[in-house]
Amino acid sequence: MIRTHLDFIERIDIEQDRLRRQRTLLEQAANNPQLFFEKASEVISRKDSLFKIMSVYEDGQRKMDTHDLTEYIGKLLDSFFKQELSNKNVTVKTSSSSSMYCVMMDDAQLVHFNPYERFYGQRSYRTVKQLQEDYDNTLTRLNNETSEVNSKLEDMKKAKEATYKWMIQYYMQKNKSISRKLYLCAKDTLIYTFRMKQVNEGIEKKIKKYEWQLEELKKRKDNHIECGTGIELLELRLQAADVISDVFKKYGYRHETENYRLY
Repeated sequence: MIRTHLDFIERIDIEQDRLRRQRTLLEQAANNPQLFFEKASEVISRKDSLFKIMSVYEDGQRKMDTHDLTEYIGKLLDSFFKQELSNKNVTVKTSSSSSMYCVMMDDAQLVHFNPYERFYGQRSYRTVKQLQEDYDNTLTRLNNETSEVNSKLEDMKKAKEATYKWMIQYYMQKNKSISRKLYLCAKDTLIYTFRMKQVNEGIEKKIKKYEWQLEELKKRKDNHIECGTGIELLELRLQAADVISDVFKKYGYRHETENYRLY
């Protein structure tokens, strides 16, 4: 098909008309944020020229960026939700995608949405079962680490109290021949006799090291127990998300269940 100048002019006219309608929406929404939440999908799509023309370079410097427009729209939507819910703790933040926004409360992400395709949804949270399993597994691991360090500490205390006896027991437990055990034991006993001070200092350092590790493990365990499973926080987050979701239902947004579309 052979194109004429009229075909290109027509495309320009179409684009100009679309930009005019987008301009009108932005102008009106400045004083009425609800209008943008309701009507954005009618005149704006995420691949529109509107976003491209906001990336401006002049004299080798960036004067304006697409992200500036994304953030401005985020402020409009933030104003809308604060008014709609009569709650100043609700905020709207931009997402990694220029078309996605997130409704938050007290730094907790509640609902993600796309005003241009009119859908919303909650990103997958860990389930109550998963949270409980994570809590139990971490507690078990900390208990096991504590038991292991305790065992090492007790062993070093025995070495400090009766070093010769400890050395004999240490080598007798090794999986080696009797002659090899006796040789190693005699060798280290002789070394200890001549380097008693250095060996005792080494034992003392290990005792302090294991005592410090036990203190740190206790702090981690206490903090883990104090923080809890996170189940109560999850339940509160889900309750808050339900309240936010009612706003989207009210304005006819579609509930999106495919998790990948919420990024």
